[in-house]
Amino acid sequence: MTGKFIVYYHAPGQFKGRGEFLRLMLEDAGVPYENTPDKLYGQGAWMDMFRPSAEAILQATDGGSDDDAPYPCLFPPAIFHQPEEADADPVFVNQVGACMIYLGDVLGYAPETPAQRARANQTLLNAQDYIAEGRRTFHPVKDTMSYKDQKEEGDRCSKEFTKERMLKYLYHFEKVVKVHGAEAPVTGTSKVTYADFALFHVLDATVAQFNSEYYDYAWDKANVPNLKGYHGWFKNRPKLKEYFASTRCMPWAGDSMM
Repeated sequence: MTGKFIVYYHAPGQFKGRGEFLRLMLEDAGVPYENTPDKLYGQGAWMDMFRPSAEAILQATDGGSDDDAPYPCLFPPAIFHQPEEADADPVFVNQVGACMIYLGDVLGYAPETPAQRARANQTLLNAQDYIAEGRRTFHPVKDTMSYKDQKEEGDRCSKEFTKERMLKYLYHFEKVVKVHGAEAPVTGTSKVTYADFALFHVLDATVAQFNSEYYDYAWDKANVPNLKGYHGWFKNRPKLKEYFASTRCMPWAGDSMM
């Protein structure tokens, strides 16, 4: 499907963040898109969590003139899609999982059967739980506080994360990938689905964040041969290789698996 796609997320060009899950799918599909932080913050924000107060959300709900969002969304990332058909309504949704499922449907990355969809959704949601838990270890004092303002505690908690909880996630994903092999879609479909993009990105974030001397090279030492093979296989998809070598590809933030 064609049309106009926009990824709404913080600070385009500065760091990957959760918006990268959506960009990977759009890049692999060869679909043009825009990145923007517009309408994220303030009185007229399209993201209700970033309005100035809870009362501001109520005011918008009551028909406030500043609320012109295509559909109510809570926080980024969000995907906007205006299909090219003249009578088609725009789509505007947030939540990584909801965005990826929608992109899977319109870009050709949807599972083929109900059973495959159930397994794909399991992997998608487990991947989101993993990266959310990993991120929180960098913000143990207060979730909304900058990592730099709680660096000592964040470094200690994130290091502890790599010794047990991270390995539980990775060893589970190892079992999942082993079912169909390291060079095959994770849910047994004939082509990759949104679950593959979700799993790949959290693995890529693991390599970028935790495979360093401080974290005792946690990725290298993890006993996950199928998972490492899968990560390498997916990273070599032609359009993704092109993307990773381009200026469109944003850097890692250096903390929080972002």
